[in-house]
Amino acid sequence: MMLKRMGAWMLLALLTLVGEWHGRCYGCLEEERIGLLEIQSLIDPDGVSLTDHWVDNNSNCCEWRGIECDNTTRRVIQLSLFSRRDFSLGDWVLNASLFQPFKELQSLELGFTGLAGCLENEG
Repeated sequence: MMLKRMGAWMLLALLTLVGEWHGRCYGCLEEERIGLLEIQSLIDPDGVSLTDHWVDNNSNCCEWRGIECDNTTRRVIQLSLFSRRDFSLGDWVLNASLFQPFKELQSLELGFTGLAGCLENEG
């Protein structure tokens, strides 16, 4: 009986570790990773402020600077673009449809980005 309990606990521990490993390997959802790269191309077209951290070939955007994901769903829940846009680009009129992929986004920081206004959702 003791051997069965120990086996059950070992199996549970193994499944937990595999679940953690799987989430870390695949990171955030593909549609959200693509959405983040689209935002990057608009706020940092020359790749000056984000490129060293937001990299296309690093598919786990949950590990990118300014991004926080839900531990269970792996969806982006927090996005900080604070001071990430070069002011020499002029005013920024935000297209709200850029944020459609982020179904669970709870916090969005846009301070010091040169944001001048928003367009209606075009998506």
